[in-house]
Amino acid sequence: MERQSGTQHYVVIDGAYGEGGGQIVRTGLALSVITGQPVEFRNIRARRPNPGLQPQHLTAVHAAATISQARVEGAILGSSTLRFEPGEVEGGEFLFNVEEISGMGSAGSVMLIAQTILVPLALRGQSARITLMGGTHVGWSPGADYIRYVYLPALRHFGIEAELEVEAAGFYPKGGGRCVLTVHPAETPLRPIEWVERGSLKKIWALFTMSNLPEEILPRGDQVVDTFVRLTGLTPSIVHQVLPSRGFGLSVTLAAEAEHGYAGFIRLGRRGVAIEQVVEEAWNEFVAWARTRTAVDHFLADQLLLPALFAEGSSAWTAPRASSHLRTSLWLAGHFVQLGIELAPYNEQGVLIRITPGGEGIVNLLNHSATQTST
Repeated sequence: MERQSGTQHYVVIDGAYGEGGGQIVRTGLALSVITGQPVEFRNIRARRPNPGLQPQHLTAVHAAATISQARVEGAILGSSTLRFEPGEVEGGEFLFNVEEISGMGSAGSVMLIAQTILVPLALRGQSARITLMGGTHVGWSPGADYIRYVYLPALRHFGIEAELEVEAAGFYPKGGGRCVLTVHPAETPLRPIEWVERGSLKKIWALFTMSNLPEEILPRGDQVVDTFVRLTGLTPSIVHQVLPSRGFGLSVTLAAEAEHGYAGFIRLGRRGVAIEQVVEEAWNEFVAWARTRTAVDHFLADQLLLPALFAEGSSAWTAPRASSHLRTSLWLAGHFVQLGIELAPYNEQGVLIRITPGGEGIVNLLNHSATQTST
């Protein structure tokens, strides 16, 4: 749907569609910046307990507006409507802090903010050094370790190069994390990917990030990881990061690199839960994915959509299921670009996603319950 105002034609997005979360705003902003099309969001997060724009969403709006010199209306806390008119994209040095909007300590995810602006900057041929402050390892979002060892390596296959360095950890609820994202101009046109058959596993990383907890617990986690990973015939690559932080916390991420694909599994420590149990929880998620023989985890499945839309040729990948995030992102992308979409069952457990830029139509062959689960 388009809406005309003066000389501007707005792409109008219903923010309550599908999973109805902040992802609609973030992905819509990225698509607006890349394509240059103004966008109007309505009913933002309408069905959520705290509807409208929250601090981390507003920070993403501010970040997208800053890099694209955009004209913005409705960017206030709790707003259910937002209008965004992008201009020219420019790189440089930037600082985006969730706490500036919330006015207090915040663990709002800075990784989701990074994902809003990374691909637009790279595709528009811009270099940038971006300091992000807020939550780096928090629930319901990809942590910094997932970004470094799963998301960024996956982007490199398209021709997008970026690095992330974490200087301080931001755990829930105090936040205060600090990281630096460096983005380079992409090799355009982007290369498509063909990650249907996963092939063999090449490497498994075990990433421990910890703040203000006894360091002697880390060898216990290492021992459990080593026992589990050696069952695959591989030796784990273990990384310890003991970082300064306002609060205390533990994040365990298992990151898998295959011949064709990547996957990551995150578990956060909780009071009264031993590190051995946290590792085992992450391992069980890895095993459940590995048994599907699919190429990527279901979180990465929707994060690959944005670069695939602007690749030269058709891209395909397999995942354990078509999450509500993926379905919503496919619906959203069709408002900005012409594309062909194929969703089909893959093996007994899994789904095949194929994106053809400039193609037409949707082939949806999902007909078994394993692919209907939403996140």
